[in-house]
Amino acid sequence: ISKYNLSDYILLFPFCSEHLEQKRWPYYDQLIKIIKQNHPNLKIVIAPGPSEIEKAKKLDAISILDEDKVISISELAGLIKKSKFVVANDTGPAHMAAHLNSKGLCLFGSHKSALLQSIERENFKPIQVADLSKLSSEKVFEKIINFLN
Repeated sequence: ISKYNLSDYILLFPFCSEHLEQKRWPYYDQLIKIIKQNHPNLKIVIAPGPSEIEKAKKLDAISILDEDKVISISELAGLIKKSKFVVANDTGPAHMAAHLNSKGLCLFGSHKSALLQSIERENFKPIQVADLSKLSSEKVFEKIINFLN
């Protein structure tokens, strides 16, 4: 991971299990644009899983890979821990971020209750909405900025 020369970065987990597409927030591409426009000093990083490497290439973000393969779980934990902020769908890495005491947000639609997932921590908060497609990138960005200030 050291080859990526990362310092200040926001880590995104824009994907989810293919059979759980209802968990995927559809506006990560817009969020990336907003972050880059308002905070050009922050790098945008993603750590794709095995089936996400090709999809990750479509996003304007740095994909962290180990010689074109996914990084290990311990490397993922380190990447999460060193990030300035994490934005994730309801996925395994979101739960890791919460338990690693990272600053971040987990985006929940109506598929599951954020409360029942016990993901909320002092630095890691859920955003629960009835329909993820109605949660704007501006609203998510606003929450990120409130956290970082």
